[in-house]
Amino acid sequence: MACNKNVLNKSDLNGIDPSIWNTESSATEFLNGTYDLVMPNWPSPGSIHNTSDELNNATASILNGTLTGVGNEITDIASANKQANDQYWWIYRCNLALQGINGGTMSDDVKAKLKGQFYFLRGYIYFNLIRIYGGVPLILKPQDPSQTDSLYTPRSKTSVCVKQICADMDSAAAMLPATWPLSTDGGRITRAVASAYKGKTLLYWASPQFNPNDIASRWQDAYNACKAAYTLAQTDGYALYPSTSGGLGNLWIDESANNKERMMWRTLDAVSVNPTHGTNNENITRPVSETTGGGGSNEPTWNLVQAFPMANGLPITDPNSGYDAELYWLNRDPRFNQTISYNGQIWNLSNKSNRHEWTYTGFLDDVSKASVTGFYCRKICNPTITASQAPLNSNTGGGSGMDWIELRFAEVLMNYAEAANGIGNLSECQGLLATLRAARGLTQGSYNYGLSVVTTRSAMFTFLLTEREIEFAMEGKRYWDLRRTRQFEKLSGTQRFGIKLAVNSPYLAGAKPANPVAGKTYMDVPDVTGARVCDTINVNNRTTYRKFFTPTFATIEPSTAPVINYPSTYYFYPLPQVLLTSNPSIQQTIGWPGGTFDPLQ
Repeated sequence: MACNKNVLNKSDLNGIDPSIWNTESSATEFLNGTYDLVMPNWPSPGSIHNTSDELNNATASILNGTLTGVGNEITDIASANKQANDQYWWIYRCNLALQGINGGTMSDDVKAKLKGQFYFLRGYIYFNLIRIYGGVPLILKPQDPSQTDSLYTPRSKTSVCVKQICADMDSAAAMLPATWPLSTDGGRITRAVASAYKGKTLLYWASPQFNPNDIASRWQDAYNACKAAYTLAQTDGYALYPSTSGGLGNLWIDESANNKERMMWRTLDAVSVNPTHGTNNENITRPVSETTGGGGSNEPTWNLVQAFPMANGLPITDPNSGYDAELYWLNRDPRFNQTISYNGQIWNLSNKSNRHEWTYTGFLDDVSKASVTGFYCRKICNPTITASQAPLNSNTGGGSGMDWIELRFAEVLMNYAEAANGIGNLSECQGLLATLRAARGLTQGSYNYGLSVVTTRSAMFTFLLTEREIEFAMEGKRYWDLRRTRQFEKLSGTQRFGIKLAVNSPYLAGAKPANPVAGKTYMDVPDVTGARVCDTINVNNRTTYRKFFTPTFATIEPSTAPVINYPSTYYFYPLPQVLLTSNPSIQQTIGWPGGTFDPLQ
């Protein structure tokens, strides 16, 4: 029978007609609804799980250490709205489908493809839960919501959850195809993605968040899984997006079959009237002058700017790097110009030819919502989108329609490299990173892409964290990497910085007043020919740069704001009170009020 959409949207999933598991189309519709719930979307700038030192926005309770653990502050595991953010509701859907498909009359190959996706989605949900909370209740069969007592399931040890996640990923990989048709099934999970998440799960289990005592066997398990995932991904055609095709500057824009780096993504578009199938990220990321009232939500910090090495791969702190502290943008890693937009850079947004990006204080075009940090994020913007096309309207669509890429082949490579370093194979790790840096356009030179100066396991772990900060900048990964490596607390006592550029006399920024000041040049205002002084400035010339601008570096927080304070207890967040109240068998996590559950076991 044909699937009835209203049936699938019922809150009582036990009310679903079991005959939907007899036809591929109806079962697939239920699967697509589960994808919509589970697949990640563009991270909200500064939200709880996208707070770090790399961007301007932040959740104060996370950055400043003011979580109390006695309320419902971190609600990923449970919320009042079951359809929205209750991940056990999502698990219930997966369990119901896995059970239903087994009892249906579809062919075995169709059953396998459907079950493989549900196994992945269930394992992925549990992966996200354990990296937030540690061990959680492990539910593998659909429960009857009316049988309240049967719902009182205690937390499983984290080790048990990890084992189950890996089992789900193994099941998924065994059942899923190597590829899906891009035009009809783009974004569905493949076997390589499932294999990659098994490796990623074991990498987390080996990392300091879960493995503060550096147990060697965990690193070996992670290495075996990550290497297998990398090999399978290569076999199935995944590869790094080449610098000759635009590197990171074009990777997010190119949604064609030529982009072999995309592995797991949420498919979005610009014409859907369903807001869950569009994105407003373009509008909130661009300078306000290239939006319709947006801008300013994805601004990189000076902290991130400093992390990028030079084109020879050496960090800017190395005396042989060639770093220019004044003209800091020159000769940097190619990913710098593809990721960061800075004062005076050519950035042809809205298809404008030779458009300069200006972030100096008082710049007329953006004075209504100037950059807080002095930078904009260039990587995740499509320059062919006009200002009027940038916003998403919930009624008419719009926005860039850019897909959210949750997993890239570069991450599979870097997970493998980190696991290789974990077992002490420094040369294998260096070889993988050389492959990445070569693809990104760095020069091998005398320093082997900057890798020859990294000579120990501990130094390589530090290097890897910075390399991930660079490669995945502004992609919502930094927060998770800082937690996973237990490096977040080392930011305590520091602050986030930006750059402010004052305009030097006799030049003035802003609008030209009715009574102009004699002897002053209003550099933002077009002359009779339509030209502006600001657009003639060559910031790459030191003398010219000094003539127009005086830079200062300052914290982006108000003077009254506290410094970063990330307590060690934050590596495993407290369970929300709504869950503790509804399930008396649930233990709170050690380190939080009344906590007795050890997430390291």
